[in-house]
Amino acid sequence: MKTLVSLLIVCCQICSAQSYQIILSTDFDGKVISGSKEELILHIRDGKPIRVGWQLDFDGDKEPDLDHWVDAAFITVLNGEVFTQIDPIYAQGPNSEIPQVEIFSNNTKWTAVIGTNGKLLNRFIQEDKDIPELVFDDSMNLSEEEKNEIIEKEEIRKKAMKEVNIWNVTTFWSVQL
Repeated sequence: MKTLVSLLIVCCQICSAQSYQIILSTDFDGKVISGSKEELILHIRDGKPIRVGWQLDFDGDKEPDLDHWVDAAFITVLNGEVFTQIDPIYAQGPNSEIPQVEIFSNNTKWTAVIGTNGKLLNRFIQEDKDIPELVFDDSMNLSEEEKNEIIEKEEIRKKAMKEVNIWNVTTFWSVQL
């Protein structure tokens, strides 16, 4: 019995040592709604593992539509703000009708930098060699004008994939205690 109690105490200590606590939350405008940036920075400087969560508002009603969480891997402290670069992931997209998060069937990746200022700067990564070449088959019965329109739309899409977009997000910063 004594051994069992000791084992339970050790297990509880291990579990509690690996738990995370949210120490900073910001709203869609980057305003602190709980916690402090200073406390987050102290934990970062102490080398504590950090996780960041964020919420997206697709329809602009200031209500979150989607949550994401990730380990903060590459962290920068700049002028009292904290930023972390999100490791690239294969592109995915939400389908809220099912609900299901679907993964795209190409090699496109997505990455971002998220900050305590409520900004998420993101872009897609797609190597030119991974982009399939447009091929027009005679059986498609397309006019030159239709082909040129398709080519133009594809060029616009490729350019848009390389642009950096900025989203306002709520953020949640947690530290492993």
